[in-house]
Amino acid sequence: MPDNDRALEGPQLQMIWPKNRQADCVELDVTSGYRIRRYRPGDEQAFLALMAKTDFDRWDDQKLCENIAKILPSGWFFAVEADSDHVVATAMCLHNYTGRSPFTGDIGWLACDPGHRGHGLGYFLMGCATARFLSAGYERIQLHTEAHRLPAIRTYLKLGYLPVLDSPEVCRLWKKVCGMLGWPFTPDEWLERPPWQGRETRPGGTAE
Repeated sequence: MPDNDRALEGPQLQMIWPKNRQADCVELDVTSGYRIRRYRPGDEQAFLALMAKTDFDRWDDQKLCENIAKILPSGWFFAVEADSDHVVATAMCLHNYTGRSPFTGDIGWLACDPGHRGHGLGYFLMGCATARFLSAGYERIQLHTEAHRLPAIRTYLKLGYLPVLDSPEVCRLWKKVCGMLGWPFTPDEWLERPPWQGRETRPGGTAE
């Protein structure tokens, strides 16, 4: 296991889109040589082939069908090579993914072919997915990720997503993540205050 992964072991992280931030703040002009498009019939096999190149758990037809059932109309996005239409990255807008929060949208399964990383495709896909949720009237847009996925987390932060600090352990983990990214650790400016945080406790569990 890489040293970074060991240092960042812990619970899955959650991030949310600020309610006062609008879709028109998201830049959607994709990198030259690529374009973003929505799902077309027949994209399923290209999606499965893409996911097989990532470090996500194995996908099969059953898992794909379970996720497709939760995708918003016009809410499955692909980055493709402009000349060949070859699928190289993807993201989904998933409605009520956990089955526990009916008015919540989850951005799920952001993935990029390792050979096409470094072109900002994840940023543009996330922007499209966020804009789709906002156009549909979703009040809470969230995502979940592992702490070791530092390039993805940088993309989410750059786009405007904010960490949810729901436990002292998660707060400490975010402090490590921000340190590794060189990103300001500013919990007082983030959207949601952790329920465990009282006046006498600072983020990270250190006493005043």
